[in-house]
Amino acid sequence: MSQFGWVDSPRDVEAFLSTLSEPMFARAAAPIADSGKGKAVLLHKNLEKVLGKFPIHNQTIGDCVSHGWSLCIDVLKATEIVAGEAESFNAETATEAIYALSRVEIGGGRLGNEDGSLGAWAADAVKKYGTLARIKYGNYDLTTYDGQRAKAWGGARKGLPDELEPIAKEHPVTTVSLVTTYEQARDAIANGYPVPVCSMQGFAETRDADGFAAPKGTWPHCMAFIAVDDAYKRPGLLCMNSWGPDWIRGPKRNDQPDGSFWVDADVVNRMLAQRDSFAISGFQGYPARKLPETWLS
Repeated sequence: MSQFGWVDSPRDVEAFLSTLSEPMFARAAAPIADSGKGKAVLLHKNLEKVLGKFPIHNQTIGDCVSHGWSLCIDVLKATEIVAGEAESFNAETATEAIYALSRVEIGGGRLGNEDGSLGAWAADAVKKYGTLARIKYGNYDLTTYDGQRAKAWGGARKGLPDELEPIAKEHPVTTVSLVTTYEQARDAIANGYPVPVCSMQGFAETRDADGFAAPKGTWPHCMAFIAVDDAYKRPGLLCMNSWGPDWIRGPKRNDQPDGSFWVDADVVNRMLAQRDSFAISGFQGYPARKLPETWLS
């Protein structure tokens, strides 16, 4: 298994930011500044509520960027539904589409056969080209993650199959903005906006007594910030990895999912300072299904 897959390319990130009318979260979300101070907001519980369980990813190639982004999109979808938006969850978000679109339609195939992508390319992809769900689309069965499909579609001259692009465009993420500090990520998550985080920061494989993992080593990696606890004695964010449930062990807190760990605020600052992590909002969802009468009693 290739554990990583984030490509650090500041020039490409800045090029993408230049296309946005409000690229910086600090400016775009000025009205909610400090709104997360002293709060604990567990967005992962929304996804559990909607799905009945928390979906744990286990990447098999270097497609971590697509896993971090798809999980955050699923958390966003669930949060919008729990908040009362008239839409249905439909299915989890397919990583393979994000991987292909980010690398080929956005990245132009410049990475060739090397695994990996950028957070900014994923951000551009889900805004411009949208997303697909883990369902069947004609001859394409996306119900189960397939790293080899991701590798094939993400090849230098492939990309998302043309017949799937119009379908994906029906379900974009409408707003992405660069997050560069713990406080910004705290406020974003406290208001329902998860953050796919791309950085070089690695971590220990054992959680401490408070559920935190100590920073350790170097990982060119993307993960997902999906909860905040700024009320705890150690303010921090909950980080979900894409290596299955058992890569990390140790005590847990706030009903965190297997495979996740809390990250201290100062470590979050180091991660976000690498400038390829985005708060996401405004998923264009699927029509609400009319519930059978038996469900309403």
